[in-house]
Amino acid sequence: MSEETLETLLRQRIEDKIEDKADVFGGFHRQLLAESARRFTRWDRLAEPEFADFIDLPAVTDALLHAIMAACSDIGLRTIVTAFRSRGTDPALAGMDYDEFHAWAASEHGRKELLGRFPELDRLLRLTAARRVEHARRVLQAAWEDRHLLHNAFATSGRVVSFVPGLGDPHRGGRTVSFVGWENGATAVYKPQQDSAQPLLEAVRSVADADGGFFGPLHPATVARPTHLWQERVQHTDLYETAGPARYFRRFGRVAALLTMLGATDLHNENVIATAEGPVVIDTETLVSLPATQASPLNRELEASVLNTLLFPARFSGATVDVDLSAVGCVSPGGSQKLQSHGLVDAGTDQIRFDQAPAVPQHRTNMATVRGEQLDPRLWVGEITAGFDEARALLGTHRTAIERVVERTSGWSIRQVLRPTYLYARFLEASLHPAHLASPSARADLLAKLPPRHRGLDAPEASDAALRDEVAALLDLDVPFYDLPCDSRQLRGSDGRPVVTASGDPVELPSTPQQAALRSIAAFFDRPAGRDLTYLGYALGSSVDDVWDVRRPPVHAGPALDDAPGWRADLAELVVGEADRPTWLMPRLDGDGLRLGAVDPALHEGGGLLLYLAEAGRAHGTSVIGADPAAVYATAMPPQLPTATTAAALSPFTGALSAVVTGLELRRRGADPARVVPPTLATDIDVRSLSIDDFDYLNGFAGYLLHRAEYTDDNGLPAIGPLLDRLLDLDGPPTGHEGELGLAHGRFGRIAALSALALSGADDSGTDDSGRVREHLDAFASAYLRHRWQDDSLRDAASRSSWCKGYTGVAFAAAKLLRAVGYSAQQAREALAPEVEHIINNAISGDISFCHGAAGRLAMLCWLADRLDWPALRVEAAALHGRFLDRYGEGGWSFGIGSVTDLPSFLYGRSGWYYAQLMLSDRRVELPLCLGGR
Repeated sequence: MSEETLETLLRQRIEDKIEDKADVFGGFHRQLLAESARRFTRWDRLAEPEFADFIDLPAVTDALLHAIMAACSDIGLRTIVTAFRSRGTDPALAGMDYDEFHAWAASEHGRKELLGRFPELDRLLRLTAARRVEHARRVLQAAWEDRHLLHNAFATSGRVVSFVPGLGDPHRGGRTVSFVGWENGATAVYKPQQDSAQPLLEAVRSVADADGGFFGPLHPATVARPTHLWQERVQHTDLYETAGPARYFRRFGRVAALLTMLGATDLHNENVIATAEGPVVIDTETLVSLPATQASPLNRELEASVLNTLLFPARFSGATVDVDLSAVGCVSPGGSQKLQSHGLVDAGTDQIRFDQAPAVPQHRTNMATVRGEQLDPRLWVGEITAGFDEARALLGTHRTAIERVVERTSGWSIRQVLRPTYLYARFLEASLHPAHLASPSARADLLAKLPPRHRGLDAPEASDAALRDEVAALLDLDVPFYDLPCDSRQLRGSDGRPVVTASGDPVELPSTPQQAALRSIAAFFDRPAGRDLTYLGYALGSSVDDVWDVRRPPVHAGPALDDAPGWRADLAELVVGEADRPTWLMPRLDGDGLRLGAVDPALHEGGGLLLYLAEAGRAHGTSVIGADPAAVYATAMPPQLPTATTAAALSPFTGALSAVVTGLELRRRGADPARVVPPTLATDIDVRSLSIDDFDYLNGFAGYLLHRAEYTDDNGLPAIGPLLDRLLDLDGPPTGHEGELGLAHGRFGRIAALSALALSGADDSGTDDSGRVREHLDAFASAYLRHRWQDDSLRDAASRSSWCKGYTGVAFAAAKLLRAVGYSAQQAREALAPEVEHIINNAISGDISFCHGAAGRLAMLCWLADRLDWPALRVEAAALHGRFLDRYGEGGWSFGIGSVTDLPSFLYGRSGWYYAQLMLSDRRVELPLCLGGR
């Protein structure tokens, strides 16, 4: 091709790129594209003659121009849009519409004027283009020099016809992972790294799975060179329809065990590809990770666990990253509530602007699919855990040989993650705002505000050194990159050289990667075998944003439903920390989703679990999990509870007050008062602004009023008089009813609260008009017994029997109501016979939970039997318990929350179920006072 023809072709390609970006001021980058094309093609003409025939120059240059345009547009767009939107302050630009401004910005004069205002932007655009050109030269030169190796390994043939840089973050001078394609359709992946951890993975895998039939493909085929790697391009493929899903998820569990054993991390959704033969890990830079040196017992435990790999969802309460980035896949990706990204709105118009939008994870090739349909990993938890268990057993038989391989394998290195990559991305994005583009020093000032904390670095001088290196890399738009050779403790920085402190001393980590791998192997086999299996179930349960949305019967890998000792033994395996500060990991409800965290003291979750353990311990005469519930409570309590400003915060079940209630209930069960010290709860409530919804029983002031009736210590809580007056004003006429009736969220919850106050003698002291509460209750009791109102829940077979919305809760509240208005036990039994009939005879669902299922029915039958001197109800409760186990004891049961394998919580988990069984077998076992105990 003649030089003139090439120039003509390139000009056309440049104009094509500008046209593609016409709605985002693409013409602004015309000059930069032209300069880049000239630099690149001149290099080609200086190369040896055979090389000129090795690449399709127009095609490769076109791909390079596309990459440069994309990168430079991303860098400069906020500044150009800002200039356009503020054009009214510049008389020369005032009145311009989008097209006129675009033409001005594309002109030599306009471009020069804009860049003159933002010198740092000019530097970054030129730097980015120059680095892209240099990177392209480096990659294509490597392809030429390695052509025979590539042909043998990946069957490449003919000319290079495509080049795609920018796959992943840029490191160390703009180097990125890149695709290179040949005429015959073959593609290879170029990785600009000198060393890799893949040799270690291959060596360890060969010990336990020489033919690859156990773990599956595991990693791509690789050609290692002194300065870079070539890998096959792994393509996502559908699974086979019959045995494919089971085999895939079993192999996923096996691979997870292998990677956990070595201490891998950062294997998120971009680093694993789902194929018909099994998961393929395409990035092994973080195959071994050096742990944080200072961490709580639970954090150290999690670092050693399968959750550290990021293969599975790890959504923790309070964590900044609140979206599912796991490699196993997110079945319903939702937007982050904490992380915001900038999105362009109305491109190509006079209204062009940036707007904030929640960050949403992208899940594509990591998701296992059948005929294009994504599979829900939660439904395959049985296969995943079985595969993990199988691999742990297999690897255990080869442990000595594996350790020997780790000791002897050399020439590998790891990438050490000092902080989450997303943090670098957010600071980079912020630094490209025009407010910081006046000079490098302005950007450096912002970048230096990175938190002075690094994983694995304790000494301040080491953190200072790392921060200086990070700022230097980010200034040139590189994501900081740190690595260690397998036998070194010296951290290599973003320039490939050791990171040094201000005094010139190298920054050293506590151990070499080789030592870290050996410690990880030892910890993997020394830890309880079932711990990671439990974590897998918890993690998959937290993978969706709304756990109430889709309810499918889960697969249960744990103890049978009637095996309380087996479940407690599993729980005992989770306990970490010292005897006086024990804790463990458990899922907890956060809005509509599950989040992982340490034991929390809220009554409906961890607090209720602690009460169950206390009651079970009292029955057995010793701790049933090897940890004192009072000590767990002391560990779980935050140093200070937040000020309660809402109705929900003053709920004794789910709010901040519930943490106080758990402590009071542990004291009632014999806990040492000196060890269980519920904190004072500060409050600030505007009673006049409350609506009827604020008087919810489960999540609001109805529960609070019942709490004040049942517990003697007000602990500085709000007075009940104004709340009672407001409730009576809002509750509606007692002789009629509209809306929800159920206990947890409807009318009977409010009636239960009023009844408890009346029974406790709080009526006269609590209201402006003496006897107003009792009059209201008298009228309501008479009207309900005449009309037996029903709402939709009471007519719905699925919720008719539940504690929260069904007859179980209605019977509980109505019993308190009737006793409050003077009914004898015999009169109350006769009046409540229809409700009790519903509890006993309504259809049984597979839900075991206290709130929605069988546990609530069993507990309330025992409660009614004891409160109303109705012993026949204990017989009925035992029969109901037997019918439930006959039908669901072998499986198919759930908690009424999504596809979750196991939950330990009280209202929605196993502990509420086992608490109800304790009540069945022992009359001394009482519910918490706010749930009817005495």
